[in-house]
Order: sequence, then C-alpha cells, then structure tokens
Amino acid sequence: MEMHEATQLLENIRRRIEHEDNPLNQRVSWVVSSQAFLLTGYAILLNDPQVLRNEHFNHTHDLLMKLIQITSIAVTALIWFGILAGIVAMRDLRVCAAKHPSYDANHVQGRALTRRVGLAIPALVPVAFLVTWLLLLVK
Repeated sequence: MEMHEATQLLENIRRRIEHEDNPLNQRVSWVVSSQAFLLTGYAILLNDPQVLRNEHFNHTHDLLMKLIQITSIAVTALIWFGILAGIVAMRDLRVCAAKHPSYDANHVQGRALTRRVGLAIPALVPVAFLVTWLLLLVK
C-alpha cells in the first residue's frame, strides 16, 4: 500500500472514530437527563404527605414508586448497552488503524491512558445510576 492510500485509510478511520464519539456523548447526555427526570419524580413521591392519601392513592403511589425505579434501571441499562457498543466500535477501528504501524497512526490512536480515562466516564456513569436504583429497589 502506498503512503497516500495509507494516509487516506487512517483519515477515514479517524473520521469514523469521531462519528462514533458523537453518539457516545449523546448517550451519556441521555442517561444523565433521564436520571435527573426520574430521580426528581422519585424525590417528589418520597416527600408526599401520607396523611392526605386515600386507599386508592396509596396503591397508586406505591406502584409509581416501584415503576420509577424499574424504568430507571431499564433505561440506564439500555443506554449503557449503546454506550458499550460505541466503545467496542471505536476499539475495533483503533485495532484496524494499528495494523498499519509503519505509518504515523498516533493521531488516530492517541495514548492508551487518555483513551482509557476518556472512555471510563461514559462507561461508568450508567453504572453509578444502576447501582443507585438497585440499592433503592432492594432497600
């Protein structure tokens, strides 16, 4: 493969990694936004005065408390799978770029430490919310 073709290939891989990075950022935003919304609803339900409740309201209140927890776990898990899929796709692209070691692929690869730290955040934010909701669910 000549130098121009290899450079073009690495540039294409870099663009594809950037393409994967954008949905990854969006998915992290989805997790944070959804959890803020659901945690707010949960907190409002926790602060509901019990003395004003009738039997039907108590049943609905208890059901909604569980549904918010279950919905939060499901939403977080689904988005987390999407985040992990994006990370795997980026890893595969970097493996493809690494097959061309005779060319300067550093602008595609980056340093291993910065890649790991950068990807740890989107990978671990959903875990924090999952643990929170699971602890509330089994309390």
